[in-house]
Amino acid sequence: NNNDDDDEDPYINIQSATSYILSCISYDGSIGLTPGREGHGGSTFCGTASLHLLGTLDASMARRELRGWKEDLIRWCVMRQRSLPKRDEKENEEERTSQNGYYYHDWDKYAAGMQGRPNKLQDTCYSYWIGGTLHMMNESHVLDGWALRDYVLTCQSPYGGFGKVVGANPDLLHSFYTLCWLAMSRDQACCEEEYDDEDGNEGEERICGGIENNDSGGKKFSGHDGEIKEQVHESLGRLSQLDCALGICTKRIPGIPKAVMDGND
Repeated sequence: NNNDDDDEDPYINIQSATSYILSCISYDGSIGLTPGREGHGGSTFCGTASLHLLGTLDASMARRELRGWKEDLIRWCVMRQRSLPKRDEKENEEERTSQNGYYYHDWDKYAAGMQGRPNKLQDTCYSYWIGGTLHMMNESHVLDGWALRDYVLTCQSPYGGFGKVVGANPDLLHSFYTLCWLAMSRDQACCEEEYDDEDGNEGEERICGGIENNDSGGKKFSGHDGEIKEQVHESLGRLSQLDCALGICTKRIPGIPKAVMDGND
């Protein structure tokens, strides 16, 4: 609800709700489930999304007593992106390419997923919880977007859907939240950066090649991984646009009764 401060919402005390959420901010900028609790990816997203839907997110971050909170929150989110363990270069081809039906490629060694808390394993659902938190602050570009794409795509099952970690069986929850983040990853220049080295040469040692113009005047991805990235880019273009805070496709929003959206009935 985006009512002005002078308006009264008949159902929600916006000021009290905002104050409670802000009281759950942890020392590191994340948001816990209750005051004094450790911050967590899920509760951080829910708190941020609630402030966004209440229309108080920007004003809260601008408060004098919360000076520096936005920067702390961004840093906490960025620090949740962790690389996969390095594979043994001596492992044989069969071990490298297949595990429980899942297939790996040379480019997945650059994958870096999101963890929900420090010292936890990466999990595909946190690509949405953490990535969505940054998205609502218009800060998605601070992530290594292609490395995160690589991670969640590595968790895709050959039977359809996504598992929570590499090699896990797929389930609806992790499949949904993975697709949510993949849809959002097209926005805010999250995956469109150049990745040239300091000498200006193309970064062929990384999955994140740059983007260059092709002969037809369009764009194409450069680097040894360019063809893979072209396929990913084309596939993601078929995903529906997502409302991050609500967690639904934007095309479904018109179907929600206006009274519900306005909070008047």
